[in-house]
Amino acid sequence: MRIMIVDDEREIREFLAGMEGWAAIGCEVAWSAANGEEALGMLNACTSLPDVIITDIRMPVMDGITFAEHVRRRYADMPIIFLTAYHEFDYARQAVKLGVSDFMTKPFLPEELIRTVGSLREHEPMLAGWREHDQFFELLADEQHSAGYKQQWLQGSGLQDGEFILLYAELDAPRNSDNEHFPFAAAHLRGQIETAAGGVGLQGWTASSASGIYLFVPLRQQTGLTAGREQLMAFAKEITSVSGSRAMSLSVGISQIFSTFCRLPEALRQVKKCMEYRMLLGKNSVIAYDAMESFLTEKEKETDASLSLIADALRSNDPEKIRALLKDSYRSMLSVGASKKDMQHYALHLIEKAEAALADLGIRPSHGMSVDIREKLIKAVLLTDIMKELERQLIAYQVFMQQELQDSPLKVISDVKQIIRERFAEELTLQAVANKLNVNYSYLSRLIKKETGHNFTDMLWDYRIEAAKTKLLREDLKTYEVAYAVGFKDTAHFSFMFKKKVGLSPSAYRAHVRGGQGLAEE
Repeated sequence: MRIMIVDDEREIREFLAGMEGWAAIGCEVAWSAANGEEALGMLNACTSLPDVIITDIRMPVMDGITFAEHVRRRYADMPIIFLTAYHEFDYARQAVKLGVSDFMTKPFLPEELIRTVGSLREHEPMLAGWREHDQFFELLADEQHSAGYKQQWLQGSGLQDGEFILLYAELDAPRNSDNEHFPFAAAHLRGQIETAAGGVGLQGWTASSASGIYLFVPLRQQTGLTAGREQLMAFAKEITSVSGSRAMSLSVGISQIFSTFCRLPEALRQVKKCMEYRMLLGKNSVIAYDAMESFLTEKEKETDASLSLIADALRSNDPEKIRALLKDSYRSMLSVGASKKDMQHYALHLIEKAEAALADLGIRPSHGMSVDIREKLIKAVLLTDIMKELERQLIAYQVFMQQELQDSPLKVISDVKQIIRERFAEELTLQAVANKLNVNYSYLSRLIKKETGHNFTDMLWDYRIEAAKTKLLREDLKTYEVAYAVGFKDTAHFSFMFKKKVGLSPSAYRAHVRGGQGLAEE
């Protein structure tokens, strides 16, 4: 096997060409070039072509991406290995579309590159099939193509559409404890996963990303959905034990079951989301989107519950209510597996909610105060530091609110909104609110219009619609049940008001936010 090296650094070219390990795997470096343009000139002049090209990505005159594009147009089956620094992995993703055979990170150990080239030789019979797989992924993952176009392509390719699950195996860490790069031998890992999948009866298509391998598994009609899911989970747990020469660890994300191949883009987003939450579970994790979504829903419920109470705590003029709220929230968030990052997001959301409660009454903290707390929350190292800063700021907002509301008409508006929050599901009237506050009905009506720009009925409907949105997403209730639960007595009126305020009917809103296949109008 004869190799071409393309790199703008002369020292690297000479080092690669002189590595002793080439002879052991039956290889020799026959060409070396300083950039893509020079390498193309050599290819044009060759009487026999290289068996594999190893090229840097970033080079003057012509970079590795452009060079690979030219090579692919002329020599579609030429194996190409990219050399790249770790921070260039996002740039290297462009190479996936070119069918690049492998990626190697700089710096690397000589034996790792030798192993990677040897792996290419080992998997050479698979390369042609992999290019077909790459074409499958590239076309179906492109959201610019319509579902109709994709269906036609599937039929023209002799592929039967149907249900599928997507699995994604990714390296847990790009560096070891000594900050040394893990080279990513895509062909080696892809071959292992494909072979292992075939060994347990999972037939599908694979594709490489810059740091992992996708496995697209069609669910044949003879395979029950439960059996298919269980089989894939067992397989995922098995491949997390895959290791290279330096014991690289893998985690696996698994999408939901989708009814058509055309929904591959959504499956790709799901497995990416799984990888984002790997930090909560540690290395060698198997993360199914269904289970993760359930976990996130519980965490969101805890967050929403805390956020809905913050306005009441601010108005209470009692610092202990703030402390009690934060203590309960902290305990609840930890109980559902929230990480430091989750707690930072929660704290920032709570600050936003508190400032929204102030703004709702026409009260705005200084820009400096608002920016300062956000910087402190982002820079906090410990969870306890996050909660201390949050407590200090919320109590400061509480004092600020009380000072601003003292002897102000806004105090009356604040009390009106408090009553709406407490009694929105009842048959609430402005007269009942005026009686509760012991103020004149006409005066209260004029005051609400002057200070908010809305009348009392609009305020009540707005709050009921917001409460309905939460129930539609968090509870398994029928639309009419949601309507009655938030205080509407007429379901037709509820649907009319909901669509007027939100732009979608209640059922379409639920389908849209939950990622349903369509916006089913009622």
